[in-house]
Amino acid sequence: MPAFLLNRPVTALVGRARQTLGMTQEKFGEALGASKRTASRWDAGRGSPSPSMMCRLAALVHPRDPSLAAELAASASETLESLGIVQAPPAVPPAPAYPTSLVVDAVVCAAADALSVAPETVRGALLAAFRRARELRLSIDDVEKALGPAPAEAVTARRRSAARPAP
Repeated sequence: MPAFLLNRPVTALVGRARQTLGMTQEKFGEALGASKRTASRWDAGRGSPSPSMMCRLAALVHPRDPSLAAELAASASETLESLGIVQAPPAVPPAPAYPTSLVVDAVVCAAADALSVAPETVRGALLAAFRRARELRLSIDDVEKALGPAPAEAVTARRRSAARPAP
């Protein structure tokens, strides 16, 4: 187990933990394998739980106050993940690093396939469109959302207005 952070003030953390758990000094001490007298000394700031006790305390507190549990774990140079209290998020593998030209060619080909034309036909149009989007400070997400299918009610309203005779 890593070294205990002696310079970290744990008295306040221990007090907050006991309050969060709603325990008497006696029950608090028992929960951590200590006596009521020892728990009383912790409350008075004349001692502090061992690192392993702080880790147990983090596990006890976590269901009621995850943030406090994380502070308790940190006071013992641990994390909630390292203690097995919570699962670490799965590691996201880095995206493969493809050459930019290969990625751009894939985008051009996707546009060409959608139009059933040769890639050379759309390359210039895409360049103009992306330049304009950048000039207007649009993100790719903004462009994609705007180009996506219209909401159903907007399509229905357009159909109704198209069906009405002109005045």
